[in-house]
Formats: sequence, C-alpha cells, structure tokens
Amino acid sequence: MTLENVRFLTRGVTPEEKAAVLAILDLQIEEESALEHEVQGAGMNAWQKSQRGIREDIKGGSRRFGWDFGR
Repeated sequence: MTLENVRFLTRGVTPEEKAAVLAILDLQIEEESALEHEVQGAGMNAWQKSQRGIREDIKGGSRRFGWDFGR
C-alpha cells in the first residue's frame, strides 16, 4: 500500500487533517516494517555462525572448574 492510494470517504477533510492521518499511517507502516525485520533478523548472521567452532564448549569440555588446577 502506498499513501498516494489513501482515499477519504468523509467530506470536508482539510489538508491539515489529511496530512495528520497520512503521517500516522506512515509511522505505523514504518513501525510494523521494523518489527518484521527484527523478527526475521533475530538469528545469527553469517559471521556469528562462522565463529561458533573456535571456542570449546564450556559444558561439554573435559575440564572441571577447580579440579584441573592446583593439585
């Protein structure tokens, strides 16, 4: 939907009223678009995925905190 296609069915809409309605619609469209992109982009990006194998898993490693040192 483009804002040029908005049609007012009420008679006597002033230019200021029309501008106010269009501004609110424009903000609503921007907000919904931002939310949609946020949901779609919530996963890891390609760089984050490529870095996953660098570090050893904390839980799955053979080391135990406090037991590998000082004995």
